[in-house]
Amino acid sequence: MGESYIKKNGLLYSSDLHTVLGVDDTSDAFTGRVPFGAHYIDDEVFSASPYESISLPDSVKQIGNALFENSLALKKVKLPSSITELPPYLFSGCSALIKITMPNSLETLSEGLFKGCSSLADIPFRAGIKVLPVSVFEGCTGLKSLIIPSTVEKIESRAVADCSALETVVIPGNIAEIAPDAFAGCNSIRNIRIDGESSKFFVGEDGNLYKKGAASDELIIRVCAAKGADYSFFKENADEIPVEIAEDDEELDDDTFSAEIGASDEESDFMDISNTKVKNEVVNMEDNNVDSMLADIMGEEKERVSGSESTGVSEKEAEVLSEAMDVMSESPAQSTVGAVSNEELENLFSKQEEQELGKSAEEKKDPNVIDGKTKILIDSVAFSRVLNYKPAGEVPEDGDLFVIAEKTVTGENGNKDFSKKLLACCNTFARIHDFQRVFLLAGLPFENEEFTQFYFHYINKRNVILACQAEKPSLLSDYAKKICEESRISLDRNELNEQRKSAAQKTDMLIKLVIRDNYEE
Repeated sequence: MGESYIKKNGLLYSSDLHTVLGVDDTSDAFTGRVPFGAHYIDDEVFSASPYESISLPDSVKQIGNALFENSLALKKVKLPSSITELPPYLFSGCSALIKITMPNSLETLSEGLFKGCSSLADIPFRAGIKVLPVSVFEGCTGLKSLIIPSTVEKIESRAVADCSALETVVIPGNIAEIAPDAFAGCNSIRNIRIDGESSKFFVGEDGNLYKKGAASDELIIRVCAAKGADYSFFKENADEIPVEIAEDDEELDDDTFSAEIGASDEESDFMDISNTKVKNEVVNMEDNNVDSMLADIMGEEKERVSGSESTGVSEKEAEVLSEAMDVMSESPAQSTVGAVSNEELENLFSKQEEQELGKSAEEKKDPNVIDGKTKILIDSVAFSRVLNYKPAGEVPEDGDLFVIAEKTVTGENGNKDFSKKLLACCNTFARIHDFQRVFLLAGLPFENEEFTQFYFHYINKRNVILACQAEKPSLLSDYAKKICEESRISLDRNELNEQRKSAAQKTDMLIKLVIRDNYEE
């Protein structure tokens, strides 16, 4: 630090007030938000700092090395939107970090950028990233899935090493180089996919990722060994095994996501709403005439699931589910053409920067306000509908439910709509969980990479339900599988069992559920 500096707003500035040199430890005025006007933040200004949230203004054009390194309390960071390059190891050791607002113009990630960020569950990729550099995500032990953007061509040494919770990896088809130790220490990987055709890499019958070689193929990523007893993925007599009484050493038919609510033992593996009696749509949750089509059976389900230990997808089934679906699928993929063009989507997302941190809880819960990101989602899909409610009980922290319908129906007026049974089902979920709004969406444009990345990061901490046509996971369409993947609808047996309970009663858990709709008007 130079000899001359100015104290202001709890910070130390250069004499021209353009450079932040440090934090004034004699003042408690700094709250975590750097005021607009600074052009440069010096090296290590916030390293090992006690702040949980730090926001840098858009006036900042450059930030110093190791700026946030080892700030163990840091949870949220907003970076300036105009920055084009981030210094190496910027967030290294920030073990509590969970949310970063990245610059729109960023096209490269730096070495060790998120190393040791053990609480980070989602990677804030930006379009155009071509390289995952050395140790960029090393030690991100909170990461469960990694969908690498299609623009990435190279993954360098230990880029994703020691991500011990990582289960799913999606590799772009145009990848040219993956270092042999790029995924070293990732011992929980169960599912590897290649998005598109690859001339250099392939997934073997054993589920491992290999690099094609002239003499022999090179093992790049190894899936972890399956736990539990070895058994056939399909059982010829599976239909004879009732859901609620399957023995511990028996497996349910096909690959059950969740037992149905309101369906008999002989019906579908999914929660089935096909036999639901539909009443007139009512959205006032204080009205005694609210449709109660699932109230009683959900009460029965609550009692049933509390004693059931053998529902959901086993780890062995989850490990091979992807390939089995490709072979067994009988449902064609639905059109995912959105309401706007790819070019319009790209412009929409490139201009959308996340709002300033610290939005009030009242603003978030206001049912009359649809935030910018939700508006983007609604405007991007082919068809949508918003249901507003007046909850009778306490509104949960996230008072919204997103329902993704695989198909729509033609209403009595000849216009496109969601099925009456699905609308009635939404009413019931809203009543049980005191949701303020339900957003029904159809036709998500997953062919657009920018939208897919946006959707993945937006929806993962939201309540989301897939309404699909398939009775069983083996019959899911490609589009439905994509929704499950991007919405983080887990295949884990224990998580799915918990989701059944969450659907039947109000809890603090996010809802990540699959239901079946036969799309009859």
